[in-house]
Amino acid sequence: MSRYTEIRNYSLRDIINMLGEEAAHGTEFHVHYNKELIEENPFPFPFRSCNTAVLLMLDGRMKVQIDLQTYIVGPMDTMVLSSQSIIHILEIIEPVQNIGFVFTDEFAMTNMLNYEDIRLFRLTELNQTPILSLTEDQYSTISDIMTKMYTLNLSQSEHNLYKKAKIFHYFNLLALEMMEMHRSGVNQADLKNSRKKEIIHEFLSLLSIHVRNNRNVKFYADKLFITAGHLSKLTKEVTGNTSREIIEEAVVMEARNLLMETSHPLAEIAEILHFSDQSFFGKFFKKKMKVTPKSFRDKYK
Repeated sequence: MSRYTEIRNYSLRDIINMLGEEAAHGTEFHVHYNKELIEENPFPFPFRSCNTAVLLMLDGRMKVQIDLQTYIVGPMDTMVLSSQSIIHILEIIEPVQNIGFVFTDEFAMTNMLNYEDIRLFRLTELNQTPILSLTEDQYSTISDIMTKMYTLNLSQSEHNLYKKAKIFHYFNLLALEMMEMHRSGVNQADLKNSRKKEIIHEFLSLLSIHVRNNRNVKFYADKLFITAGHLSKLTKEVTGNTSREIIEEAVVMEARNLLMETSHPLAEIAEILHFSDQSFFGKFFKKKMKVTPKSFRDKYK
């Protein structure tokens, strides 16, 4: 296969190295900001990122292909590139400057305060486009948040004791602002699908209430007065994930919170989440998070 058509997989470390930048916090997240205009394409071939990125275009224009759809992006545009998206920068039309936040799925799962917000970074509740053109006020807000994150990320001050905590809160603020902007854009551009998205929103709301007690798709479908098959079809169409996958992700989020915020023994957490036993809970958690519940607690509590 030609190197120009091969789809390469890049980790966060790979991307940072290719951009000639240094990671201040390992490989969980990185704040990118090219102060010099980019004139030559740093990624001239298609690649699949293992991470998620939110990029804000400050200057210039480029043609980019995301999951086989082609877009022209310019100043005041944002791109939400979910993990496993296939990205191909086709052309730098005018020298580009951007700022962005790149992060692993584990970072998002660990630091998101609200379950519904994580759906933003999987392109849910959007009108099936990863690109959003901002108003001047929206641009100013997102630019300010990302600039503060970038400045904090670079800071080596001994007095900045809460640097990582501040970045974590700016990350959640960024998620809230982006969610509000995307929802507004969807309401304007895709009214005919509003009922579908309303059902998904109701599903997520029910999930936040009952996640500890019920992992059955039919349970939620009954409460929404639709069939389990119809709910699964809607979630797949709108979010790209099945109802089962969304429920399991919510369970992982709840388990993560219990591990980080309480001292409950693992067996008790398994019982709270209605797993048959601690072993089954441990296998479920490790499959989703790639670490055992104990290792996760030891690292993050």
